[in-house]
Amino acid sequence: MSEVTEPAAAQVVLIGVSAYRHLAELPAARRNVTDLLDLFRDEDLWGVPAENCHVLLDPESPAEVSRAIRRAAAAAGRDGLLLVYFAGHGLVDADDDNLILGLPGCDPEVPYERGVPYDWIRRAVADTRARRRVVILDCCYSGRAGSELGGDGSGTDAVADKAETEGTCLLVSAPANRPAMAPRGEVHTAFTGELIRLLRDGLRPPPPEAVPATLTVHSIWRTARRAMLRRGFERPELRARDSGAEIALVHNPAAPRHNLAGSVLYAAPWFVDEDLGQRVILVLRHNQTGALGVCITRPDGDIPPEFPEAWRRLLRNPALLFDGGPVARDGYIVVTLLRSGAAKPLRFTPVRDRLGTLALSAVPEDVADTVDTMRVFVGYLGWRAGELEEFLDRGALVASRHTARQVFTERPGELWQSLQAAR
Repeated sequence: MSEVTEPAAAQVVLIGVSAYRHLAELPAARRNVTDLLDLFRDEDLWGVPAENCHVLLDPESPAEVSRAIRRAAAAAGRDGLLLVYFAGHGLVDADDDNLILGLPGCDPEVPYERGVPYDWIRRAVADTRARRRVVILDCCYSGRAGSELGGDGSGTDAVADKAETEGTCLLVSAPANRPAMAPRGEVHTAFTGELIRLLRDGLRPPPPEAVPATLTVHSIWRTARRAMLRRGFERPELRARDSGAEIALVHNPAAPRHNLAGSVLYAAPWFVDEDLGQRVILVLRHNQTGALGVCITRPDGDIPPEFPEAWRRLLRNPALLFDGGPVARDGYIVVTLLRSGAAKPLRFTPVRDRLGTLALSAVPEDVADTVDTMRVFVGYLGWRAGELEEFLDRGALVASRHTARQVFTERPGELWQSLQAAR
């Protein structure tokens, strides 16, 4: 199960409850769901189609929640993945010790009247044909009504045991004695905040350990657990059977993509190299024969007088010539980012999405309305087949989540330091 599930075969149910009438409100639960939805639909991470994502925000009826999960479970094929996520208050029924997921009208004195018994979810998930099943619960279990998601109650291990389902990988965040699980001033709950941070930034083990291509449920749990313990929060727990913990949930954004064209790479601080040390690189081409890129952090002075005058007005922020690298310094490479929605002009060679190169043989007047940003480089950097991947595997170069638009900064000389600080 090391490969990420085919997106079209996945079914995702995201449930967030933020507006409670008898318990403390949890505004972070709504943001948890909306941000996770964006990440799961991101094609670089997973790319689940919109029609396969089912979002329930503040659902009033337990039956509504049960129906949504059952429909998703039925739609997931054998080789697919069913993922169910819940953020909100969790309670334990005092009479029968069952786990109840709190909905807006849930009364802590009688949680079973307006809450969702976890057993309903367990049965729905167990009925799916999908061999990959992941349930993530980010909730408290004490029913304590306070300003934060937490309080005294049953411990993480005990609640995880109650929620476990045969053949399902279960990841739970259950506060036992720690009251600060939804810190004031933060947009996410503590656990989901760590989960989102990991999905967005990826996992980079220290060198020489190789960067994994995917994020498994186990690696997500292990990384989030360390982060939670560092912050003084209760540890999340993982329950899995039949290798469920090795389910690859998403692609690791810190790992090099199969096609690195359009990627922004920066040198590790320990890496000493005349051409790459303390540099930020934009990859313009990457295939089985090798790779080509330009250094984007080395302004080399003013645009030379022989540069066509008609193109100068399209250069800005800053309008300088950049030292792209030591190879083929007898010509110009014009890197261009098109405006959103603009048609690709003639003489434009795409690199990725709106990013590409533009030949100076094009007519400037024809592209003026389509160009967002343009920079001119002299020279480039080249790598033989597999060489760029070797730098990434060693950790000498690091793949950034920044896009070309974000790194076309007015202060290119400070970009390498800012990417280091953001790690």
